[in-house]
Amino acid sequence: MDSKLKKEKHWKFLKRHLNLLPSSHQKQDPNRLALVFYSILGLSALEYDKIDGYKVHLPWIRRRYQKMKIPESKEYISGFVGSPLVDIPGLNTFSLSNTLFGLIVLITLKDYDFFTTILDHDSISRFVSSCQTINGSFKSSLDPVTGLPSPVDSDDLRFCYIAVAILYLTGCRTMDDFEKFIDVKNLLKYIKEQECTVGGYGKFDEPHSGYTSCALATLSLLNCTEFITNEFKEKTLCWLLQRQVSNEGCMILQDDKNATYDETDNGGFQGRENKFADTCYCFWCLNSLSILTPDWKGLCDTDLVNSYLLDQTQNTIIGGFSKTDEDDPDIYHTYLGIAALKLIDGTLDGPLCMPISSLQEFLNNSG
Repeated sequence: MDSKLKKEKHWKFLKRHLNLLPSSHQKQDPNRLALVFYSILGLSALEYDKIDGYKVHLPWIRRRYQKMKIPESKEYISGFVGSPLVDIPGLNTFSLSNTLFGLIVLITLKDYDFFTTILDHDSISRFVSSCQTINGSFKSSLDPVTGLPSPVDSDDLRFCYIAVAILYLTGCRTMDDFEKFIDVKNLLKYIKEQECTVGGYGKFDEPHSGYTSCALATLSLLNCTEFITNEFKEKTLCWLLQRQVSNEGCMILQDDKNATYDETDNGGFQGRENKFADTCYCFWCLNSLSILTPDWKGLCDTDLVNSYLLDQTQNTIIGGFSKTDEDDPDIYHTYLGIAALKLIDGTLDGPLCMPISSLQEFLNNSG
């Protein structure tokens, strides 16, 4: 794999997203912290030896951390905003997603001092708690006027995962730790309700690879994977394995069974049934498999996954990975393509989607 992986080209592609982007990317300015996350984590996963040079930008990342008073209360909440563009004085514009992005970037750049001297663990945990809804799920942000979960945000398994990941990185390890801030019983009930008849997780009984990964990663961080029954585990394993599209070495061969099968998808994973393969779903499906069983590499064909990513969606000219073999590379699919490859070679922590070395060093330093 190493000879096919164009690391130096990917380094350049990722660094470009940390420097000057074309005007076509202007609409992504509110998501600037997400761009930083995918770029820094990609460089770290690819062992870029000059990543410490980006520590000069730590003050910019730290300034995205905001703390403010809850409406009609004496208590405070805190979190990260995505960009100076949405950093509006006196208005709560931070979100769960940007908060997780900010924390993991600081961990990757080894800014452990932030966690001991700047981060207010109580207020950030209170923000997470405030985002939980009555049905146990989470919204990504709060209404700036009422301080309640935003009525215009969706509530789904993505934000359940992000909420639990934030609490994990800010010190929660045991069930008692998590229950200080969120209703774990209600969260587990919500996750259970998202189980689909054929296996996997999703809304309206339609399993989705991304939601499945989020559900399983949430249970993993909560240390609640025993919450999954053996019957549902087997169904989910089968459903996930059936998402690898190929005419060789897979559970279901595609000839005459998938009207949308494209032979260039060979070895990739699809997000749902009868869909094309997609770089990001290689990570989501492999992460789910790795959480469900330690024997996951023997159940799917990881060689075919490598071939799909390196021969089909890797851009060998300008670097980066694309959604499919017909698209241009983008920063989101680039990082998840790298993450899938690193999950296979054993250097990535799947539930937190970050290099094991960075996570372990942080945990060692956080006591």
